[in-house]
Amino acid sequence: MKRPMLDRGRLAIGDMRLRITLRELMTTAGIVGASSAAAFLVKPMNGEASEALIFVLGIMLCGAFEGLTAALIAAIAGFLIYNFYFAEPVLAFRLARGSDIAPLLVFNLCAVISGVLAGRLKDSVQAANRKNEALSRLLEMSQALQSAVRLGDVAAALRATPSARSGVSLHLFSIKNGRLQPLMDGAAQPEWQAMAERSLQSVDPIRCEDGLTAHRLDGSDGPLGVFVFKADAVTRLEPPFMAALANLFTLAMERATLSEMIEDVRALAKTEELKTALLSSVSHDFRTPLTAISASASSLIDYREQLDRDVSLRLLQGIVDDCERLNRYTANLLEMSRLEAGALPTNLQKIDVIEMLVAVMQRVRPRLNERRMTRLFTGTDIVVLADASLFELVLVNVLDNAILYSERKSCIHIEVEDDGGYCRITIADEGRGIPDEDLERVFDRFHRVARTEPSPLGSGLGLAIAKAFVGALGGSIAAMTPGIGLAGTRIVICLPLVKEDRPQ
Repeated sequence: MKRPMLDRGRLAIGDMRLRITLRELMTTAGIVGASSAAAFLVKPMNGEASEALIFVLGIMLCGAFEGLTAALIAAIAGFLIYNFYFAEPVLAFRLARGSDIAPLLVFNLCAVISGVLAGRLKDSVQAANRKNEALSRLLEMSQALQSAVRLGDVAAALRATPSARSGVSLHLFSIKNGRLQPLMDGAAQPEWQAMAERSLQSVDPIRCEDGLTAHRLDGSDGPLGVFVFKADAVTRLEPPFMAALANLFTLAMERATLSEMIEDVRALAKTEELKTALLSSVSHDFRTPLTAISASASSLIDYREQLDRDVSLRLLQGIVDDCERLNRYTANLLEMSRLEAGALPTNLQKIDVIEMLVAVMQRVRPRLNERRMTRLFTGTDIVVLADASLFELVLVNVLDNAILYSERKSCIHIEVEDDGGYCRITIADEGRGIPDEDLERVFDRFHRVARTEPSPLGSGLGLAIAKAFVGALGGSIAAMTPGIGLAGTRIVICLPLVKEDRPQ
C-alpha cells in the first residue's frame, strides 16, 4: 500500500507541488490591486519606471507575507497588468518598439526573482517555526514518558501532556496475550479498534483509511502495539513528526514491558526464596518440638511403671512447653500471612500498655529458666490504640527472643515511658547481641543471624510480625546494641499514644 502524505495544507521546502489557500489568494489579489492603483496614481508624475518599481515592491510583499506560491502568482498577474495597462501601447499585449522588450524582460525577471526570494524566505521561516514547535512537543512528550515504568504510565503520560497532542485525537493499543487492548479511555471505539487490528496485520507499518492513520509500534522482539491518530481540519501533521512520536511511544512501551517482566522475575525469585525459607523453617521448627513430644510421650507409654512422679511431670511439662512452642509458631505464620496480604489490624481498642506488659511477663515467666526480669514503668495512663491479640503476640515474640538468645542467670530489662506523644517500650537483654550489619535485616521474614558459635535458632518470623504490626499502627521498631551494659540487644518500640478523656 502506498504510504499516504500526512501534510495536506502547504508546500514543504523542496516540494515542487505549489499550493495556496483561499485566504492567501485573496491577500495576494489585494496587494496586486493596491499596487496597480498606486501605479496609476504615480504614472502622470514619474512615468513607467516608477510604475515598474511599485509592481516589484508589491510582488515582494506577496512573497514576504504569503510565501513562494503567492509571489509567483503576483509576478504573473503583475506582468499581465503592467503590459496591458501601463506599457505602450496600453490596452494591448504588444510592444510599440522592438527596443521596449529589454526593459520589460528586466522588469519581469526582477519581479520574479525578488518575489521568489521573499517567498522562499517566508516559507523557510514558517518551516523553521513548525519544526521548532514539533521539537518542543516531542521534548514535552519525551520528558513525560521518561518516568513511565508500566504500560499504564505511558497512557497517563499522554493524558498529562495535552499541548503535545493539540489538534490531534490519538489512542494507544498494546498487545497482551496476543490481543490488542486499549491503553486509554475511549480508545475502544469500533472504528479505532478495527483500524488498529488492520494495521497490526498489514505489511506496511503505516496505514491510512477514512481519515484515521495507524502506526504500528515495532519493538526489538516484534510488534508492541498500535498508535492510531486523527488530525482536525486545521492541523497539519508532518510525517517526520508523527514517526518520531511513534518512536517515542515504542521506546516507552518497550521499556515498560521490560520493566514489568523484570518485576515479575524478581517477584517469582522472591516467592521461591520465601518458599524455600518457609519449608526450611517449618521443617526445623516443627520437627524439633515434634521429636521431643514423641520421645516424651513414648517414654511415658513404655516406661510408665518405672518412672517416678517427678520424672513423669517433667516429661509432661516438656510436652506442654513444646505444644505451646508449636502453637506460637503456627500463630506467627498465620499473622505473617495476614499482614503480608495487606490485612491491617481491624479490632482496634484502647489498651493500657503497662497492664498488657504485666500480663505478658506473667505468660513468659515459666520459660525464664533462672533468668531475671526487671522493669521500670514511668508515667501512668499510657494508652495506645491497637489489636489486643496482635499486640500481645508482638510483645511475647520480642521477650521470647530475649530469653532464647541470653544465658541463664542473666537479666532481661523492660522499660515503658511517655516520650512526647509516643509510648516508648524498651526490652533489653545481656545475650549474644546482633552484629551491626544485621540490625535492620533481623526484621526480614525468615532472617536468622549467622553465628560461629552454637546458638538456638528461632523461626525468623517474630520480629517481622512486630515490624509489620507496629508500622500498620503508625509506629516504629528498631534493634540496637548494646542491650544491658556492654552486651546483648535492645529492641525499642514506639507507638502513638491515645489521650484519655478525663472527667471534669
